[in-house]
Amino acid sequence: MKKFLCYVLIIFCFTFVGVVNVKAANLVLSPTEVNASTNSRDYTFVASFSGANGWKLSYDSEIYPVGSNPITNGSLNVDSGSITFAVKKGLSLSSNKEVNISITNENSNETISKKITIKANTSQPTQAPQTTQAQTPTTTTQARSNNNNIKTLKVTGDDGNEVVLSPAFKSDVYEYSATVASTVRTVDIVATLDDSKANMVLSNNANEELEAGENNKITITVTAEDGSKRAYVLNIKREALTADATLKELTIKEADDFKLKKDKFTYTVKIGKNVKKLTINYVLDDENASVDIEGNKNLKDGSVVKVIVTAQDGTKKVYTLNISKETEVKKQTSNIAVEKNPLIIMGLSIIAFGLIGGIIYVKKK
Repeated sequence: MKKFLCYVLIIFCFTFVGVVNVKAANLVLSPTEVNASTNSRDYTFVASFSGANGWKLSYDSEIYPVGSNPITNGSLNVDSGSITFAVKKGLSLSSNKEVNISITNENSNETISKKITIKANTSQPTQAPQTTQAQTPTTTTQARSNNNNIKTLKVTGDDGNEVVLSPAFKSDVYEYSATVASTVRTVDIVATLDDSKANMVLSNNANEELEAGENNKITITVTAEDGSKRAYVLNIKREALTADATLKELTIKEADDFKLKKDKFTYTVKIGKNVKKLTINYVLDDENASVDIEGNKNLKDGSVVKVIVTAQDGTKKVYTLNISKETEVKKQTSNIAVEKNPLIIMGLSIIAFGLIGGIIYVKKK
């Protein structure tokens, strides 16, 4: 008898657990009747869930979920909550129609299904008057397209080179990355839409200069004819700007003995007195840097010529050339040296007296 009671108790427990599992999830629709939609308005209702963790949601094509993060056909991983559904715009019905919303347990395949009635949006014709009148033909409004896909996408840098996206563009892939050289300041984005009735808007930074050394996030938002939106995101990284503002080589045609030394930025340059301008040739350590030369005209003794190197990131270094011009000092110095040397003076005097004495002797003879 005890064994029999144990069996009964076990069967009761399994039955109770089964009942609990059956009632573990619930689905309620409110209201249960809605009007068919028109182009100017969505008619909505709410589906409320309880205990729906791990259940799969499905619904008929005449309705769709709305909200900032709508749930499409697929797994519904919430214990409780609600989703607002709307009847598709432009839906035209000549009679009422029932559509289904259901949730299915992914483990037990148990299904809970509810119906919502969509009421026809074409009114029944009224009793015609006795007099014959022309009837206005009834037209059916075509549903608006929800196609918000990009068909082709091309990105080009301001250097004329195409920017390579990763992964390669596909309509159903919505985020991409790319890297451009530090010399690329802006990009040009050209896209064609899958539906000509859709429109596209680029984020404000799409036409601005790319931040160097940073990821530049550009968003392309496509809006379908029915108002539904989709965003394509481009993450474009511009390489960091270089900071090298030094010269590799510097030569001056008018000063053959000039030599550039590493980390030396001030020089004295000796040139002829008639030189008015230096012929300067240089080679940059970084080809992305630029050079400006100041003061290189109408040169005088004491003039200063500056070779200014600006790196890509704005770093500057200045090579200063102090001009020293040749004068007549050398010739004067040689004359002064002759005058001040007593041996030279004495020798010249002896020669002079000898010549004079020789002339007088010749005349007396």
